[in-house]
Amino acid sequence: MNALEPAIPASSISLASNFLKVLTPINGRKPSVTVMRRRTMDLLKQAKSGGNLDHTVRQMVLLTGLQNFLPASYAKFQAVVLEGMIFMMSGLPLTRLAEKIVDQLRLPHSAPLGERLYTLVKDMPTLQKLGQIICRSPGLDPEFKQALIGLEDNIKTLSYGRLQPVLAKEIKSLGSDYRVIPEKRVLAEASVCAVVPAKVRLSKGRRTLEGVLKMVKPKVKRYMPGELALLDRLVSFLDRRKKDWGLGEFSFEGNLSQVRRLLENEMDLVSEQRNLDAARTYYGSDATLAIPEILPVSSPAMTAMSRIDGTKITDVEHLTPRQRRRLAATLAKICILRPIQDMRSESIFHGDPHAGNLAYIFEGNRPRIIFYDWGMLGRLQRLERFAMALLILGLIMGNAKAVFFAADMITKGQISSSKAMIANIKAIIDEAITSLKRPDMGVLSIIEFLFEKFTYQGVIFSTDLLMYEKALVTLKGVLADIDPTFNRDDYMTWAAITTFLDDVIRLRLLKLVMTEIWTLYRHSLSLLLDIQKIIFWLFKDVAVLRKKLPRGFSIRGMS
Repeated sequence: MNALEPAIPASSISLASNFLKVLTPINGRKPSVTVMRRRTMDLLKQAKSGGNLDHTVRQMVLLTGLQNFLPASYAKFQAVVLEGMIFMMSGLPLTRLAEKIVDQLRLPHSAPLGERLYTLVKDMPTLQKLGQIICRSPGLDPEFKQALIGLEDNIKTLSYGRLQPVLAKEIKSLGSDYRVIPEKRVLAEASVCAVVPAKVRLSKGRRTLEGVLKMVKPKVKRYMPGELALLDRLVSFLDRRKKDWGLGEFSFEGNLSQVRRLLENEMDLVSEQRNLDAARTYYGSDATLAIPEILPVSSPAMTAMSRIDGTKITDVEHLTPRQRRRLAATLAKICILRPIQDMRSESIFHGDPHAGNLAYIFEGNRPRIIFYDWGMLGRLQRLERFAMALLILGLIMGNAKAVFFAADMITKGQISSSKAMIANIKAIIDEAITSLKRPDMGVLSIIEFLFEKFTYQGVIFSTDLLMYEKALVTLKGVLADIDPTFNRDDYMTWAAITTFLDDVIRLRLLKLVMTEIWTLYRHSLSLLLDIQKIIFWLFKDVAVLRKKLPRGFSIRGMS
């Protein structure tokens, strides 16, 4: 327990022990689930009336081992995770809380802590999404990591029978122009939606299409508004407590807003349908990835897509080392390099690349990545992409000024416009450049460090840029699972140098961004001149940049 927390009163401990009475046999037989829930409701009402509900919930949460959840590198957030979970659980309606306590009591005494944690959050999309975001973080306890990976592809909270009534109603509303025949099974289930395989025939054609039907789960529709309201209250709770935990000006709102946006987008099937169309248009005929096609039987309540079968992106045990490296390189090229290398005014990227959303197939020796879920589609503006490349190059070269101006451009001038912030940001940058000299720190790890430290100072990043940074964190774990020898830091270094050398030196990107840089800094000629000096200084050091390419890193292997 956190030292800042009050001691749990004896009455609460006594009440927690009373949960064992929920299991008291009836006529020598185990009580039914209905009886157990009724008994638990009585105990919860007693706890609430006695002012001990939070302490009772704490006892249940501690059973999961959540207090030892995070790796040492994130130890300062351990109290946040524990107290945040207790807050969320305490805010649930008593009926849902009773269900969760009964689920815990029904587990075997020998149930591993990871299974207990999975059981605790399995029907709460907000917590499932958090688990999906962090489950690929390196350093997690293997048991917990495996339990959270289950949130990607082992969610089973819905039978076809429960979904069938709303599915049948939606199909009937399509009219007689289409014939949709669903299979009587759930093909896949995520935190918000479920997918059913189906055959689709259009009235003007005889060809039957193999497709899938995606719908929001009925329970999610019922519970999600309450969970999102609870998530908003959680942000306020954590922001009030952050200084107690030594987190300075860390913005919980900025970080948890990603979870809210993920969930809202997954609930909005019309938005995802637009995203799918946008992604297919943007990527065109790119043979390295596959995106499902929206079928005309789609509606606001049901997305009908072409079916593309593949192997989960992290199921690679049967692949050769060469195939695994090609797969990792292809994924990195699509998700890391392309968003910052694209010359158009706006690039797009997949905003939620956890392993449950990705699959692959091999066509000969070349892998093809399948992106199933486009609820989150991010967009980066040209200046943001240029600034990201400049940020990486500045770190590589140990040029604090380049890093400072890149960070300022990324944050649209927030840093340079605040005299109180400038000194602190410069100190953080100096620390980052020094840390990069350590063998265990790579350029992307340092970027994560900078984003985190800047957030402590009150810097607010655009939602899309923060989404891109979080996607890089997610991909770190996914790439490590595909090919442990693949170094995303080396790849990002190469990507930045390639972008800079190929585009800036040829003056293409520079011409495009200088107008935007002028617009951002026209209030200060000195800042504008300093930025120009930094950029042209990098021109003079092209030879040095080439030497900075990591040894043994094969550019040819990335093609």
